[in-house]
Amino acid sequence: MGKSTRSFLIKLAGSAVILVLLFRFIDFDKQSFVVIFDKLNLPLYLLSLTGVALVLGIKSYRWHWIIRTEGHYYSPWKSFKAYMASFTIGVVTPGRIGEIARLYYLREEVDIDFVPSFRTIVTDRIFDLGVLFMLSFAGLIYYGQIGIHEVYTAAAIGIGLFFLGLFLAAWLLKRLLATKKPDALRPLRFVQSCVDQAVSGKALLLWLITLAAYLGFYGAIDLIFLSLGVSMPIIDIAIILSVVGLVSILPISLAGFGTREVSLVYLLAFYGITPELALSFSLLQFGAFFLWGGIIGLVFWFLMPISLDQVKQDARAVKQLLSKKKSSETI
Repeated sequence: MGKSTRSFLIKLAGSAVILVLLFRFIDFDKQSFVVIFDKLNLPLYLLSLTGVALVLGIKSYRWHWIIRTEGHYYSPWKSFKAYMASFTIGVVTPGRIGEIARLYYLREEVDIDFVPSFRTIVTDRIFDLGVLFMLSFAGLIYYGQIGIHEVYTAAAIGIGLFFLGLFLAAWLLKRLLATKKPDALRPLRFVQSCVDQAVSGKALLLWLITLAAYLGFYGAIDLIFLSLGVSMPIIDIAIILSVVGLVSILPISLAGFGTREVSLVYLLAFYGITPELALSFSLLQFGAFFLWGGIIGLVFWFLMPISLDQVKQDARAVKQLLSKKKSSETI
């Protein structure tokens, strides 16, 4: 049994165990669950399906600008197509190697070395992880026992803590890399080059683009809630989805199944939302973003075919880059 197959089976078992425990400890009414879908506002839900293309389109424009900071030009349209195709590849392959697929598309069109092309991917992810962590911090403050009951105050503290940590990390990396051990610290030097782009003066535009992307995402999520007859402030949606997103990336379940449902049932209970409604929302969100987004991306994948073997080859190159082995390329 290969390593990837073993990992897949372990995560599948993890999702199954978590879901079994969830349904054991909640009072789940099957009839209420069916009634919720019978009353679904279908036009609103169908409108939410536009969200995935909008969000990924804005993010692809951010990636386009990051590539420009590396001194290369990759058109916004090509960036969008690569972003959508790689999203689908990430859905259908283990280990989230879909991000690596963008390396192939970029290097196929642009005369750019492997290291700077990979740096555009990592830098791009820093902005997404930034939103995830800053609002997750806010969630821990708001839903925890700290005593802060104003959501905007919690959000401000979470955002402040994240940027404080980001600038501190950039400073520590700079001090650490001042030592004379270039080979041993090569992976950290690469990380520093990515973090520096997130704290530079040019990063303001990238953070604004990221803000626009997530406003689109939370707006689409709001439409899903409204289709279920639930009205919730955007700021609460942002914090809830960030905490859920952080929990879902834990490597203990398959595609976040189980961990996503548990966290949604727990967090939405603060708003008086029943487990049946929380699980309905979870299924609808999965359909609107992962399933529907995967179908859209599949069209672009067919238009721009790429061998998964090539993607795996680039993934191995990434592991080599982040190892302490010497490389002929400089960072």
